[in-house]
Amino acid sequence: MSRPAPVKPPTQIVVLGGGFAGLHLVRGLEKRLHRNEASVTLIDRQNYHLFTPLLYQVSTGELPPHAVAYPLRDATAPAGFHFLQSEVTAVDIERRRVGTADGELPYDNLVIALGSVTNDYGIPGVRENALAVKWLADAERLKRHVLDIFESAATETDIARRRESLTFIIVGAGPVGVELASSLRDLMDHTLRKIYPSIDFHADVAVHLIDSGDRVLPAMDPRLSAIAMRRLEQQRIRVLLNTLVSEIGPGVVQTKDGAQLRARTIVWSGGVKVNPLVPSIDLPKAKDGRIVVDDRFRADGRDDVLALGDAAYFEHNGKGLPQLAQVAVLEAPAAARNLAALVRGEPTEPFVYRRKGDLVALGRTQAGAEFAKLGGLVISGLPAWTVWRVNYLMQLLGVRNRGTLLVEWVLSFFAGRLVANTP
Repeated sequence: MSRPAPVKPPTQIVVLGGGFAGLHLVRGLEKRLHRNEASVTLIDRQNYHLFTPLLYQVSTGELPPHAVAYPLRDATAPAGFHFLQSEVTAVDIERRRVGTADGELPYDNLVIALGSVTNDYGIPGVRENALAVKWLADAERLKRHVLDIFESAATETDIARRRESLTFIIVGAGPVGVELASSLRDLMDHTLRKIYPSIDFHADVAVHLIDSGDRVLPAMDPRLSAIAMRRLEQQRIRVLLNTLVSEIGPGVVQTKDGAQLRARTIVWSGGVKVNPLVPSIDLPKAKDGRIVVDDRFRADGRDDVLALGDAAYFEHNGKGLPQLAQVAVLEAPAAARNLAALVRGEPTEPFVYRRKGDLVALGRTQAGAEFAKLGGLVISGLPAWTVWRVNYLMQLLGVRNRGTLLVEWVLSFFAGRLVANTP
């Protein structure tokens, strides 16, 4: 009598990071793997996925914090996967171990999707004197700060001091900076103006947007830059281009040409860089510190280590793909397909990047949209704003989150924004 064939133990898959790349990869694995094929563990320092494209709306009172936070266990538990809330402290490629604040985890296949952090480019004073808009706590802190500023300005009798306190400087005119500046003006013009009658919102309040480039939204289609520039001018936002910041002090931005701009509120939205853990991982890196991957997301040609999202340098047309949520969402299904193939010993397939286009919100009923699949068609105004809203409503995960988003958008539009300065 022949013995039964030995049962292969489940492949141990560890996914680092619950951002766009990690979360969408896990959702892809749920569709492709049987429960007895692999044991999947997702690790993140937070127990929620942060929908960063809408984070600025938390800062400006258009959305409550929970609208942009999706519980990661809602993705892992129904699939039979595991979730560990912990800080990843080390990755040992040779021993196939991941170190966390709660101990080590072995793996057969590792996915590095650690995301990115704020890039201050080594400019002195950014961390100490500027507010960031990267994490949920950042957005809540900025909102409380803005409301505190208006409360103190409402009783300030010295005009010069009041105007300095109501000057807002945003450094970085990429999507985050442009959308934040525009939304901040909307908050002032359509909500705060009604409840702070002692403040002259035309004379007392100033919003400056600074960038080192020669146009706003430098990574997007120039036509979107032109649309955004016109809208920012309509909203009385002063845009300073070709302006290099040399230092940020308490309440002052110093530029390389010697100018000083004073404000009580300085926001840094100058870009991102790779997660600080990534440089310590013994894998080949690009000049910007990202892990170099092939067209199947393998790092250093290894089948046991994949990297994607902001942590990965995937070369396309001679350059690395940008560190954007859109890129991570496009990469994740292909990476999940290849990882499932590796688990089964099947051949993998190359990933072909097909850009969708760009969207940028420009305040109340205004936006810009570029559609790569429609030959680069660009639209603006209410049609683009409608496309923008529908797109993000559909991208958000979870019935509760989508319902909250829709309701809060309607309430913010018709009844004003959330301006109770709660902790």
